[in-house]
Amino acid sequence: MDEAQIKKNAEFLIENLPKVEIPGEAKIRCKYRKMVEFAKCFGYTNKKYIGSEEEIIACPGFANSYTVKAFYTLIPAVKLEQDGKTRDMLLNPTKLLHASNQYNWENCFPIKPGDVLIAKAKYDKAWVNERMVLFTQMHLTVTNQNDELVCNITSIGAIRPGGY
Repeated sequence: MDEAQIKKNAEFLIENLPKVEIPGEAKIRCKYRKMVEFAKCFGYTNKKYIGSEEEIIACPGFANSYTVKAFYTLIPAVKLEQDGKTRDMLLNPTKLLHASNQYNWENCFPIKPGDVLIAKAKYDKAWVNERMVLFTQMHLTVTNQNDELVCNITSIGAIRPGGY
């Protein structure tokens, strides 16, 4: 893809991505063993994170597992209309990088083994840097199978030129 097309695509996405509801949802099943592994990986020793299956809740670090899955599941589904044609937002998935997350657990329910998490997302904004890397900020809302909020996440993706 030439530089002119990259710039044109960047301008289009900066203007059109904000507030786009990302179609679909990502589902994540929370398994006891994985929850304990994550807690131990992050150095948690409290029984509320590594105790018996009946008593534990997910440690804060567990959010990484469902955020990354949601990120890489949802982004490739985004389609937009540009110049009268439907196009994928992400033209080359190998150019997508997960850049950062910010978690907010205010008014959220704890995650327990057996929970099924459902992540939905929308874009908040997009911008490019001097190297024409496109950054996209998305808001993920994660609920459990009872439609109870478990986490709000602001996630940033970076797409290298030629990927958008």
